[in-house]
Amino acid sequence: MEPTDEKPFDEVGEFVATLLATPAHRLTNCAGWTAHELVAHMAGGAAEEADLIEAHLAGRPRATRPFEEREPAYRALPDAELRDRLVEEAGRLASVLAKLEADGTDPVQFTGRAMTAADFAMHSRSECALHRWDLAGRDDAGWALLGQPCLTAHALTVLAQMSTLPETPANRLAGYLGAPTVRAIIRSAPHDDVVLTVVAGAVTLALEPISDAPPALELDAAARLLLLWGRREPSAPIDVYATGRDAEIVSVLLEA
Repeated sequence: MEPTDEKPFDEVGEFVATLLATPAHRLTNCAGWTAHELVAHMAGGAAEEADLIEAHLAGRPRATRPFEEREPAYRALPDAELRDRLVEEAGRLASVLAKLEADGTDPVQFTGRAMTAADFAMHSRSECALHRWDLAGRDDAGWALLGQPCLTAHALTVLAQMSTLPETPANRLAGYLGAPTVRAIIRSAPHDDVVLTVVAGAVTLALEPISDAPPALELDAAARLLLLWGRREPSAPIDVYATGRDAEIVSVLLEA
């Protein structure tokens, strides 16, 4: 399997620079969301993660609140205040992550996944890379961020374990999962293959070394990451080779 990147990109810095150049009212690639609503999502998420970690360290763990509970208060803020809150909550999250790493306690439950300090840090990197694309679309800097193998590996873990996310393949494929077994290779050479398997209605995603087996889809690594998260970059070509039942499953993924 591919190693994680040794020299991480500055996803946070790239996101912030892009956000500063984006008006609050501009529509994003998150369907129906303006930049303001996207920032509310990120501020609410950072606050929730920080709250959960603080509760865990205090010995009072609780369940993760859903988006619809934690984001409305942030959406209601004036945009300048909201952006200040995003910086504030991101700083608080960084501080409690340092405490979590030093504490060495059990992982923290977040949206159904047990996460270490390193997991939360990678999740923040992924959020910034994806939401930067939501704001700006494709450019050289963003495409390099999205093409990192570590973000694909992170996506597979999150999409397998955070079952409440609408982006998970299991949720996107609901209603299409009959008895036949499907094994669809999503290839972005020279990186490891992403293999989507459906067996008796259960969906799994895994990284496997690239092989001689024919792919169902072939596309750029950055475009593949977006596809996994339910997004499509119009400028990135996708070669489709799937047939039969595989083609039916693949067509659902391509509806992003």
